[in-house]
Amino acid sequence: MAGKKRPKAATPVPKRRPAALGNVAQPTVERILERAQDVLVSRGYAKFTMRSVAEAADISPGNLAYHYRTKQDLLRAVIGNMVAKYTHQFEALLADSEQPFVQELEDFVRWILIDSATEYTVRTFRELWAISLHDQIICREVDDMYDLLMSYVAELLQRFRPNASAQAIRESIQLLALITEGTAVLYGTRRERAVSHERIIEIVTQVLDARLP
Repeated sequence: MAGKKRPKAATPVPKRRPAALGNVAQPTVERILERAQDVLVSRGYAKFTMRSVAEAADISPGNLAYHYRTKQDLLRAVIGNMVAKYTHQFEALLADSEQPFVQELEDFVRWILIDSATEYTVRTFRELWAISLHDQIICREVDDMYDLLMSYVAELLQRFRPNASAQAIRESIQLLALITEGTAVLYGTRRERAVSHERIIEIVTQVLDARLP
């Protein structure tokens, strides 16, 4: 069964996406959001200011304020942009009908666990976690981001593993999310552990494949 190719399926759409995503295609807005995340990663939230982002995006503070009135609005848009980028990547990894599902699953797990241990991703999420402890709006946006991404992946998997129960898929994806965030903590700043990162990737792939018959 693992070696069989699957029929092409329509691309599912998350139930909710942040409103900011409607402007992502605009070059200026896209540059702002990319540079804003760079500032968050390189300087931390304490130095994440409208002026610092405007300088990084090579625009005037007034131009930035035209698109995003406050720092909180800007950060919410950054999170929305992250959702858009992750969903596009997940679709590319899981919606190729020419590959056996087990290979796509392995590629998906490998990509997300490797990405979660990169310095850029680790710094991004650790900053968001810290902000969420003090800002209820950003906390809700981060929680919604996790729910959206898990829902999106679950919809993709349900189409390609119709024999698996919806509950098993939801449990598997939430387990993967827990492991992904744990990877950022355990391997994000120290790659050498008693169990290698590569071995964790192998184990996770085996567990998910076994749970999704």
